[in-house]
Amino acid sequence: MPGEVSGVPQVCMSFVLRHQQRVDSLYILGVKTGEQGPSSFPSPDEERRIRHLSRSCYIPATECLIRMMDEGFRCGLLLSGVLLEYLQGSEPDLCDLLRDAASHRQAELLTESYYCSVVALFGEVEEYQHQVEMHQRAMEDFSGRRPAILVATDSIFNWTVITAAMNMGIPAVYTDVFGKNTPFINPLKSYQAGGMPVLIRHCELSDDIALRYGEVDWIHHPLSPCTYAGWLSAIRGGIAHIMVDMEVFGGRFQPETGIFAFLEGLPAAFHDTGVRSILPSEAVAQATSPDQIPDELIESASVAWPVNMMQCTTLEALKAAGQWVPDRTTLRRFQARDHFSQMATTSGSCGMLTDYRTQADAYRYFSDYIAALCKFEEDQIGFVRAKTAARILRCIPPNQAFHFCSPYHREGFSAHSLEEFVKLLNVATDECILHHCERLDFEHWVRDVIHDEKLADAIHPLTTREDIQKAVIERVRFLWNRLK
Repeated sequence: MPGEVSGVPQVCMSFVLRHQQRVDSLYILGVKTGEQGPSSFPSPDEERRIRHLSRSCYIPATECLIRMMDEGFRCGLLLSGVLLEYLQGSEPDLCDLLRDAASHRQAELLTESYYCSVVALFGEVEEYQHQVEMHQRAMEDFSGRRPAILVATDSIFNWTVITAAMNMGIPAVYTDVFGKNTPFINPLKSYQAGGMPVLIRHCELSDDIALRYGEVDWIHHPLSPCTYAGWLSAIRGGIAHIMVDMEVFGGRFQPETGIFAFLEGLPAAFHDTGVRSILPSEAVAQATSPDQIPDELIESASVAWPVNMMQCTTLEALKAAGQWVPDRTTLRRFQARDHFSQMATTSGSCGMLTDYRTQADAYRYFSDYIAALCKFEEDQIGFVRAKTAARILRCIPPNQAFHFCSPYHREGFSAHSLEEFVKLLNVATDECILHHCERLDFEHWVRDVIHDEKLADAIHPLTTREDIQKAVIERVRFLWNRLK
């Protein structure tokens, strides 16, 4: 209780085991990868990757964590639903070990959307709730415990998340969006948003383990449990919420770096420095008078991501697909936040693995993803009544996109669907519009790529931005009505 821990430095550590999903290039090519035909996601490749990580990382890290909990260390644990799918079929030893950790008396399970989804960005409260409930049921079936406290998808925190959590009776939500570049938000303090308790991940302390531990030029390298505990012992009147990716231990940092010795040495170091480890629910119980996060800060957080045009294009295509494709399970796999991480040169959040890739690699994944989504939509057309409407409204791969340009240079953006085409007409220069109208490029693209003869005929005589937009908007509205 608050009176019993007043002045005692407290830390709430949580460990995350997720599985990163990727689209399958063989699916894009239509190559069969199994007896049931081509799949959007490469199960054999992912199972091999998990087997490798199990031996080098997940098994030794989980064994270490269980020994720590046996000594009285308390922590949160988040296991992704997709990871459990793979483990139950291919890694029974790790599966049993994780079940022991998840059911340990010193552990508390956390929940998230089953596929660590971006669906909250679409404002779909019911769908977001459904995916969180999917994860809760999966964890209950797996461990006998039903997780309660919600971990919002990395970099995504908005009113959809808050509303869904309130509807579900969730006691609190973890977020990382206020952990950096918001100096007026103190991650050690208690907050609420719209009446929902909000736990702020401490980015610096999380990244000290997940990132800086391996930096040989860091002044604190090699980081010791005593040094880390010393930083925590200086905390008074607050709680440090630290969340770390389990792949850090033996994955990002190999055993010879001393990462496992660091982890297992934390309980003794906490004891020696007077630091108390607590569960997330205990942290929530201590928040007697939380500060209110301003509404305008929540609004600004909701537009801080995505960060580039590739991610914006993908989100728009994904949102549109969600309005008509019948196969919701595969669609939800396409909604995984992992895909969008692959489309940026830098990805990662507080305490999670930070990955760096070239612009070419990011664009290559974007191209593969859009091509896979397009192929998925094509496969789904046969299951809907208004097949022509679905075919016209689907997204198209980058090699068939409409690339806006002037007579002298590319504008730097491309349309991968009719709806994106309408939006990009707003930002295209007058020179660009005139150039394409004179060449009949708009008409040819709509006729030859989108395969909409009626719309192509409608825009053939048009020469102004406004008239072209009006014609496309009316046609798109008509087609969506056919799909309802």
